[in-house]
Amino acid sequence: MSKGASQPWQEVLEETQREGRLDGTALREYFAPLEEWLRQENLRTNEYVGWNYDGDYCKRSIETAGLQVFGGYYNAATGQKSSVDLYPLILLIYLYFSLCLL
Repeated sequence: MSKGASQPWQEVLEETQREGRLDGTALREYFAPLEEWLRQENLRTNEYVGWNYDGDYCKRSIETAGLQVFGGYYNAATGQKSSVDLYPLILLIYLYFSLCLL
């Protein structure tokens, strides 16, 4: 923990992992069967993946702030991302911080 308070996290990552960047490829490979099962199960049960929101409100907020979103600026983004795609990222972050506490 003390290193995290005194050094940038990138340097600590380089020291501990001998790698200067985070890569979730191995986690995505490991969880690929689960992701595929979830996709198939959601299709089978006709489950809605994601959340409902007021698109006009979000659009105004994002455009007013001049923010970029996945795929470019707000109007250029196409398609709907599945929340299942976030599971490996969440797990990676959890594992990273769990290992830092050891």
